[in-house]
Amino acid sequence: MLPPRRQKKLLPAISKEQLDILVSHALTERDKVILNLLWYSGMRLSEAANVKAKDFNWEEGTVIVLGKGNRYRKALAGNGIVKDWFSSHDSLGITPHGIQTMLQRLGQATDIKCNAHSFRRGFCVHQVKSGLSNKVIQALGGWESPDMVSHYAASLTFDDALKVYQSHRMDA
Repeated sequence: MLPPRRQKKLLPAISKEQLDILVSHALTERDKVILNLLWYSGMRLSEAANVKAKDFNWEEGTVIVLGKGNRYRKALAGNGIVKDWFSSHDSLGITPHGIQTMLQRLGQATDIKCNAHSFRRGFCVHQVKSGLSNKVIQALGGWESPDMVSHYAASLTFDDALKVYQSHRMDA
């Protein structure tokens, strides 16, 4: 006899609305930059902590990061607040552990489950909702396989998928 199937636990993915709440509770400008960088770029924790101003190409909207497997890759550069920060600072000046601590503090203050990976999942889900293909999302997020995109996008609901479908219908 097979054991009963367990329902898969959906891991948290930061939504745009949750990002806005977290940013409004951030204590410093740097914390706001980190939140925006994580959400808009889909970077891993170590990638974000080690990024330097010289790594950005603002014309292209990209940044070179040292990624998983000690390989360099391009990532999206983030938004205007990120550009403003790196136009006057060389780095974020914080360790990965410091970022984790800041995210835990904000999570407790806002009751939003947040860690660096919940921002990475949020990036993925947002891109899926925007109608990008898994292959494009895979390249933007630096995932090695399309299976990982599907895994990260698991928190996408039917209603989310329906909105994407309705926004891309050609026969309307």
